[in-house]
Amino acid sequence: MPNRAEKLEWDDARASPARAELVDAALAIAGEAGLDAVSIRRLAGRMGLRTMSVYTHVASKDDLLALMFERISAELIVPTPLPRDGRQLLRLIAQRAFDAYLAHPWMLHAFGRRPATGPNQLRRAEQSATAVKSLGIETAKAWTALSIVHEWTMGHALHVVTLREDTALNERLHATDVTNYPNAAQALKGAQVRPAQAVFEEALDGVLDGIEKRFGPHADPDDKT
Repeated sequence: MPNRAEKLEWDDARASPARAELVDAALAIAGEAGLDAVSIRRLAGRMGLRTMSVYTHVASKDDLLALMFERISAELIVPTPLPRDGRQLLRLIAQRAFDAYLAHPWMLHAFGRRPATGPNQLRRAEQSATAVKSLGIETAKAWTALSIVHEWTMGHALHVVTLREDTALNERLHATDVTNYPNAAQALKGAQVRPAQAVFEEALDGVLDGIEKRFGPHADPDDKT
């Protein structure tokens, strides 16, 4: 039995010219009001269509989400020719993902809905695997290395988008005698004066340093740090 991804026609032009406009409208709704605001009914209203008319181009809301995710996933792909240096490629992959998540925060919530995997996501997976292979990381540890980079990038992007933890901590420290919390107050103050992009890049270098040390070809098998 074919899966959802195999049933979908990923090419908007081949599916129908009108479908590209529907996906554009859905992306606009998600950008304005978040992923939960996207519905077939709201999409129809925005396009001036009857609700059932939308279903002639998109079979379901799940398919619509998959097409939205696939469209933005193109922004995560590193343009060719790819750098031969595995670390540089992995850094570019993480950077493009971070930029896309900040530009389209709804993507961070879409992962939990498990959208069908499209061609752009497969291309990104191939680029990630190519980067890890170029670093000389053995196959058995490749997925772990990739998970560290991808999950850390998503987590940091989510943190930047919400800023809930820093905001709450900052408000509490300002309302409290910080005599007992001098290091926390100093660290948070230092973080606030640095752009999120600079923090991301420095932290990413630390993550990549750790991956090369722990999983690279010259890693010490007895090193558990």
